[in-house]
Amino acid sequence: MELIGFQQKETGVNFQMKQIVFSMVAIIFLFLGPANAEMVKIPWHTSAQSSPWIPGNEYIDGWSKNFMNGTVEENGKVRADGELQAEMIRPQGTKGPIPFVLMLHGCSGAREWKWASDYSEKLVRAGYGILVLDSFTTRGLGPDGVCSDPSQLNWARRRADDAYAALDWLIDQKIADSKHVYVVGRSNGATTTLIIMNRVIGDLHEHMFAGGFAMQPSCYLMKNVEFYAPVHQFLAEKDEATSPVLCGQMAESKRAIPVQATLWKGAYHAFEDHYSVHMFHGYHIGYNAAAAEGSIKAIIADLNAAREATR
Repeated sequence: MELIGFQQKETGVNFQMKQIVFSMVAIIFLFLGPANAEMVKIPWHTSAQSSPWIPGNEYIDGWSKNFMNGTVEENGKVRADGELQAEMIRPQGTKGPIPFVLMLHGCSGAREWKWASDYSEKLVRAGYGILVLDSFTTRGLGPDGVCSDPSQLNWARRRADDAYAALDWLIDQKIADSKHVYVVGRSNGATTTLIIMNRVIGDLHEHMFAGGFAMQPSCYLMKNVEFYAPVHQFLAEKDEATSPVLCGQMAESKRAIPVQATLWKGAYHAFEDHYSVHMFHGYHIGYNAAAAEGSIKAIIADLNAAREATR
């Protein structure tokens, strides 16, 4: 099993303070541009049934009928219902349903809000609404997130239902254009993106996404998965946390809807984060300007092309 993401130990107080600061920085930063930002609550719901998302493997699922399902990260608590919190940003002056992008953090959760604010600012300026979805806080997950969980694929499957709950909310509230809602995920959130776009999982839900963008996902067991809409992967050549080789093989395998893959030379895991490359938990992580900037430019180009194609 591959490692997905990374995490640094902190006290609960320091983590909570940083979480608040990151959210405030994101909101303040975006208010300086042509955008409106607000915190929202998303009523959680799951698919009505379970369905193994890996062809031929009945044992790997991860579906949960409960909002909190008693994992170690949830301190053993079980709760049937709950809400997810999210930050929603819309271009100033927009009215009615508009194209939207759902953003999914990695296994570290709130630590990655700076990445979300960087990419959100560019997406909003390009005319897209943004929903940065937090899968961890209202489930009581602490500073470790799920980074040390050896079963992160199960969390990725659970978070896929989180994303569909957010999609339903955006459409039901008439905030998002139902034909133009996309998902962008990083690390564990990128793995979640691949599960979201899996045709088997999509068929369990009323609404579907128009496309998915996966930044450094785990492609373990994904080679033969069929997707219901376009998927574009952004891979790091020197990624030691998730294998770009497996993802490349997945993109090269034949399927009804091809997978596009961009491999950034010389980049390590977490290339979108603005800190220098260093060792962390046994592997290298750190910023690569070409990968970080090139990925968001490619995402916006793909989104614009999709919009033009439907006009």
